[in-house]
Amino acid sequence: MTHHEESLQPDSYRWVMLVLYSLMALGIWTSWFAQAPLLEGYWGAVFHIGAATSNLLLSLPGLVAIFLGISTGRWVDTVGVRKMLSLGALLAVVGFGLRPLFVTSFVTQAVLTTVAGYGLAILTACLPPTMLQWFGHEKGHTFIGIGAASYFIGGGLGIIITANLVGAPPWTPAKVAGAFWVWSIVMLVVAVLWWLFSRDKAAPSTAEQASFGTEFKNVMSTPSAWINPLLAIFNGGTTVYVMGFLPLTMVVLYKMSPPQAGTVAGLYPIAMGVGLAVLPPLAGKLGKKGAGLLFTAIALIAWLVYMFVHSWTISGLIVFALILGFFFEAPWALGVAIQTSLPGVTPRNHGVASGVWTVATNIGVFCLPLIMGAVFDAFKIPGGMWVIVIGYLISFIALALVKENKA
Repeated sequence: MTHHEESLQPDSYRWVMLVLYSLMALGIWTSWFAQAPLLEGYWGAVFHIGAATSNLLLSLPGLVAIFLGISTGRWVDTVGVRKMLSLGALLAVVGFGLRPLFVTSFVTQAVLTTVAGYGLAILTACLPPTMLQWFGHEKGHTFIGIGAASYFIGGGLGIIITANLVGAPPWTPAKVAGAFWVWSIVMLVVAVLWWLFSRDKAAPSTAEQASFGTEFKNVMSTPSAWINPLLAIFNGGTTVYVMGFLPLTMVVLYKMSPPQAGTVAGLYPIAMGVGLAVLPPLAGKLGKKGAGLLFTAIALIAWLVYMFVHSWTISGLIVFALILGFFFEAPWALGVAIQTSLPGVTPRNHGVASGVWTVATNIGVFCLPLIMGAVFDAFKIPGGMWVIVIGYLISFIALALVKENKA
């Protein structure tokens, strides 16, 4: 590293790292959610795969993280963000980059999604350490929200762009492969940018560290440290399910074309990203917990309105998608801010704390879409509507039980 680069690190280079992290998140999430518009119209219609099974292409990225999320956080503490996310980028390039070659094999797509999914787990585990390292604890949680905003903006763009790339059904393997090649190229570009320009603010400490068991015990030393992850499970899992379920309801209930429904529904995760960037810094006197409860309640009310009002225009659906998304995911960012500021969490175990959050989020991401998809298969759209209410209501109750550390 040159002297000029060193001089940039304490101040200006943090903005470079914010941009690089956000681009990496956009690349991974757009590639991941490119599958969302294809679950019913391609894998279901062409290959006759049920909703519970096809949802694996959205939920499998959580499978590896369930088993390795906490240890991944520990590795982030040990080797640094740059090396860990470089590995994550490589896995995403391989997993997402090879999809166009296997568009007629659901099993191969599932395997590649799992490979890329560990890159997604690394991305999530690196979020709090990156922002807290470069922006400090006082402002770091604001930038956690901004970094997480890239997740859902990416998810929304993946849905919208893919739906328009494949066009109207019937969707052929050639159409799907063409769309996937776009994301292969995007993923490669953002990975190369990270490999070339990313930095750790400081080298990982060479001092003897406490054992993993000791640091885990420190991180999980309060009841709230065990309750708060329920928010991650039910918020994260419900979020992923809604991304695939919402465009389906618009096609079936309001006779929209798949590209049109994908575009409108894709506004929901984009609005999530905006909400993640805007709402957490506004917590103010309500505190992170109070603000999270308020935002959760607003999103839940918006979903209930969508359920019980049956005459929607396209403009009305656009407004609904924007309102739902804007408030739906901000509690997740506030929850990770709570988790990484509880008693027992220090700069030396931020990775372990964020690893706990990663595991919890991915338990939800993997398990809930499968369960909710099975309910949909059995009870169709009404069942799918109600399991979303239940999932989000549980996340509200979990957050209500958490004791926030305001010190």
